[in-house]
Amino acid sequence: MPLVPETKSNDKVMNGRLMKNPFFSCVISLGLVLGFCGLSWGHGVLIESSPAHGAILKKSPSLISLRFNAALEPSITQVSLVDLKHQTHTLNITDESTVERIVATVPPLPPGVYHVHYQVLATDGHVTEGSIRFTILTQ
Repeated sequence: MPLVPETKSNDKVMNGRLMKNPFFSCVISLGLVLGFCGLSWGHGVLIESSPAHGAILKKSPSLISLRFNAALEPSITQVSLVDLKHQTHTLNITDESTVERIVATVPPLPPGVYHVHYQVLATDGHVTEGSIRFTILTQ
């Protein structure tokens, strides 16, 4: 004798009751999808960078540009570069920056792999951290 009652394959179980209403399932699913989308809208998400993440360059870039999907609060914005010796260097943010784009100066770099780390505060109060990587080839 089975311990769990058998149900038809098209029946839905919720709170111990059988639900045959597909509308109810659609409403719940839509609510979950919209709820998770709302979570991502509240953060400043990186949508473009120059150099691009994973870029392979022939020479050192003079600027790093990071564009986000939300307005940023400049007071907490930080951009740093991790070099070949794993040392972190804070990059200077330029006047070319806008509310959605950070532009930072980069000193001349020798060939190798570099990581740019960023921490930004969106004007809605959410902090976002991340990084991009690029490679400079030997000439």
